[in-house]
Amino acid sequence: MALSQKREIFKETLISIGVFFKMLLNTNLPKVGLVLSITLIGGGALIMFIEEGQESFRNFFSSVWWVLVTITTVGYGDMVPQTSAGKLIASGLILSGVILISTFTATVSSIFVAEKIKEGKGLQKIKYKGHIIVCGAGYIARQTFKSIVGLHEQTPPLVAFIAEIAPTEADGILEHYPELNLKYVRGNWTHEEVLKRAGVLDAKRVIILPDEALIDPGKMDEKTILATITVKALHPEARLMAHIMKRENRVFLQRVNADEILVSDEYSGFLLATNTITTGVSQMVREMLSIEGENILNGVDIPNKYTGKTFRELTEFFYEKGSILIGLIREETPLEAMDVLSADHSALDEFIQRKFEEAGMGSSESTWPRTRLNPTPDAIIDKRDKAVIIQRSGG
Repeated sequence: MALSQKREIFKETLISIGVFFKMLLNTNLPKVGLVLSITLIGGGALIMFIEEGQESFRNFFSSVWWVLVTITTVGYGDMVPQTSAGKLIASGLILSGVILISTFTATVSSIFVAEKIKEGKGLQKIKYKGHIIVCGAGYIARQTFKSIVGLHEQTPPLVAFIAEIAPTEADGILEHYPELNLKYVRGNWTHEEVLKRAGVLDAKRVIILPDEALIDPGKMDEKTILATITVKALHPEARLMAHIMKRENRVFLQRVNADEILVSDEYSGFLLATNTITTGVSQMVREMLSIEGENILNGVDIPNKYTGKTFRELTEFFYEKGSILIGLIREETPLEAMDVLSADHSALDEFIQRKFEEAGMGSSESTWPRTRLNPTPDAIIDKRDKAVIIQRSGG
């Protein structure tokens, strides 16, 4: 497990502990704790006064210790009251202790049980940070989970998925992908409250898939577009990928700044056409895009020592590792208004700048991927570049 993932899990644990103690404060536990404290202090002072002269009860701390041992029914027998009054107090402490300790245990247990029930029903709040949210639980979602596992064998990311499915069906998904530390959130992923429970404000990436339960492709896309608008309104910096069924709906996702848009069967015509020239091209593409293939498409980091070197040198490096380098991806800041304005500010410049702002462009907080497929051999590698390779599965 990677150090970054361990840190995230550690942070989640600390947050969970904090939430747990807040929940304790909202129960009867503080009252039980107060009564328990009064019993310890009062009982210790009383037994020390009654058993005055005995070596065992001469110290107040020892007397309180005896009360604690007595009410928890441990009874070591190292300290025993000798007077009748002392024995009467001990009897009362034993009886009250059974009630107090039982109440304390039952209160704590009920909190754990309630949380477990909420988690099983998908009603808990996810406390992940920098995680992936997948909206959907159908066939495409399961293929997504499977591919994430295969592409992140060493450091699987934290993943939460939102769906309107029965808890029993969700349990089956959770058990099938234990490597992802999957969390289930039940509800409609177009609703702000549901997205917030999934931790959208702290998510790094959000994948919105067609709701296969709707059947009608148009209805599926309507829900995807609405969810995209909601996610971008809540967390504009999250990288959002949307899958739609109908090509004509792409423009709506572009208008709300979806970072990646996948149209169902968008490349089917091209793949079919290639087979009229050379049979087998579509099979090769299918293998590259399937985690079960022997050679799969993947994006990986470039070693720092190759910054400033050529694409040819980097190609040789990956070839020696048994992979084929096919391109580069670079995260870049979108075009700024100042990049196209003249030094002499004019009315036209003001118009251009206003249009950039209205389009939401020029924000230094957002980045866009610049892809370069098969660049020239002498292309220089930048420190922001990532490599796109065809690698052997499991390599």
